[in-house]
Amino acid sequence: MPAMEKISIDEIARAVGVAKSTVSRALNNSGYVAPSTRALIMEAVNNLGYRRNLIARNLRSQSSNFIGLIIPDIGNEYFSMLAKNLEIGLRKDGYALFLCNSEESPRLENFYIDSLLDNQVAALVITSASKHLSERLLYSEVPIVLMDRYIESSNFESLCCITCDNDNGGQLAAEKLITSGSRNLLIIGDERHIYGSEKRVKAAYKRALELGCPAEIIYVPVSAGGGYAAIKAQIREGHRFDGVFCATDIIAFGVLHALHELKKQVPDEIQVIGFDGIELAAYTNPPLTTCKQDIEGIAEATRQSLMSMIKGEKVERLKLLPVHMIERSTTK
Repeated sequence: MPAMEKISIDEIARAVGVAKSTVSRALNNSGYVAPSTRALIMEAVNNLGYRRNLIARNLRSQSSNFIGLIIPDIGNEYFSMLAKNLEIGLRKDGYALFLCNSEESPRLENFYIDSLLDNQVAALVITSASKHLSERLLYSEVPIVLMDRYIESSNFESLCCITCDNDNGGQLAAEKLITSGSRNLLIIGDERHIYGSEKRVKAAYKRALELGCPAEIIYVPVSAGGGYAAIKAQIREGHRFDGVFCATDIIAFGVLHALHELKKQVPDEIQVIGFDGIELAAYTNPPLTTCKQDIEGIAEATRQSLMSMIKGEKVERLKLLPVHMIERSTTK
């Protein structure tokens, strides 16, 4: 039989010599089928190349075992590890993950929200590229978890947020730099002023001033290139600083490279702290001190909240997970 020809349940039933309803029960695990009969049905399915039309089934039932995940940058190790840990957990619960990469574009994010809802996903997980969620979500009636990034104006009944304690992370970074001897801080934030990174930047700035240490905030693109260019410009323009806190590890990588080119000794002349705790931070030269987010914990808390919401149970609207400092060789 030609490979591209569609095979129906009726043809499977005729090939095995059973009723269509028996085939349906076997394929959907929706009732008893004798083991020997089930084996014959599955053998026929494999031989004939039958594929279930899950989209049609989802449209009929108004539900599916798919969960949509929209993240801003799959190339960023932090987000890819979040996605991996979430996917592993959901797989054990019998759910499959639709992964979408918004490229930090609200337009793309809204496109994926529409596409996922049109395909009847059971729930949505969003690390939003925007400060405002799509209005369509107001009427979607599917559970929604904001993972990593909180949107303060959210008024959705079927929504919760899982993120880290950004305020405490920023405070820890400022305290570490100052207690280790820094007297002028440079704080490098995300130019898009995303909720989490902005909170940690502002918290670090506030804590530095409380401790009597001058501090300056600048904003760059979240990339190694952004951190690299910022340090080159700061040194060229004569700005004085001996401690740098970066809103992400990725920015810190560029900072370290620029300081190396400028022959600045880290940490003796300038200390550097990143944020996220991605694996690559342990392999910079020198290895990067960083505030580590609990990536596995965030993914697991997201999974637990999704499962509870799918069952119709109440969940915390906002859950903050702790961060902790990993001290390496970029601080004294």
